[in-house]
Amino acid sequence: MWRTDPRLFGTAREPLWSLLYRYFFWDWLFRDVNQGDLLRRSASWRHNLAMRRCLPTYMGRWLACTAATALAAQGAEAATGPSVVPAIFYTGAVLAVVVFCIALVLWMFLTGRQQS
Repeated sequence: MWRTDPRLFGTAREPLWSLLYRYFFWDWLFRDVNQGDLLRRSASWRHNLAMRRCLPTYMGRWLACTAATALAAQGAEAATGPSVVPAIFYTGAVLAVVVFCIALVLWMFLTGRQQS
């Protein structure tokens, strides 16, 4: 993937592809808890616990994508019958559900570990 200077995040000079990536994917919010010494890993873990509050927003975006592609697939299927076009939209809907489920499992894992 292309690299963008993190100092450009949230500015008018941020490239569109970077903005779209950050809008739909949440990995830039979290830190690797396997890097550094014990103090650094503990700080990363606390940071990740704090950032879990953003995951429901991303889940909502992916549910909206699922609904939009499923509705587009139904409309295309009603207009053209069973063909390749509705299958493409249905495939997009299934992929959006998979991404939603990954975010849900991550959120449940981080929420379940909150009391530890």
